Amino acid sequence: MIAKTYICDDCGARGTFTSYLKARAAHWAVAKDYAKCYCPVCAPKYRRGKAAEKNVEVVTQLYAGFKQLSINLK
Repeated sequence: MIAKTYICDDCGARGTFTSYLKARAAHWAVAKDYAKCYCPVCAPKYRRGKAAEKNVEVVTQLYAGFKQLSINLK
């Protein structure tokens, strides 16, 4: 199978996948006509409707390792 390189239209990030379905499984937002393509970091701001539910999953995965910082105002 021939791999296709997907390039994010916002930040220019690159991802190589062997199929459209594998790119979508990796949380890339790809139009069915391949006209628009967004990486997992940029995709949430372009999702609408039913696809917006993916925003919660992606953000949770991206920020799972970070903890909230406290600010002491003294």
